[in-house]
Amino acid sequence: MGRKRCIELTDAEQLTLREGIKYHPKHEFRRSCQALLWSHRGWSVKTIAAELEVCQISVSRWLTNWQQQGLVGLMRQKGQGRRAILSLTNTAHQQALTQAVAANYQDAGRIKTELEKALGQSMSRDTVKRFLKKTITLGTDFGGPPSLFRIP
Repeated sequence: MGRKRCIELTDAEQLTLREGIKYHPKHEFRRSCQALLWSHRGWSVKTIAAELEVCQISVSRWLTNWQQQGLVGLMRQKGQGRRAILSLTNTAHQQALTQAVAANYQDAGRIKTELEKALGQSMSRDTVKRFLKKTITLGTDFGGPPSLFRIP
């Protein structure tokens, strides 16, 4: 059946975790809250992992993080996750984007190719689109009329 690793929760902690399941915007956080509640009810790590479709190591980490850090341990910490390929704060990225857009206005595929050549790093067309949207949101002007700039 799996190794039993049950945690004890107070009524206030159970309420907090239920609220986290209902209202927290991050799916990963909601799953970890659910795992803690199931562990409190006596479910094994293996059963919880199977139900949530995650590996047992993830469930064990959630339980350990809860015991060591409390609710904060369930949240994604700064520096975790995949690193961004393109950064708004990197001037080389901004300059390469400005030149690529100036040469290939309204063509995300060609802009992608230009950025890959300039930066020496492969990326997807969707990455370029997201980066363009971020720069447009900040009001960066690429020399063309903003009303005509659309991402194909």
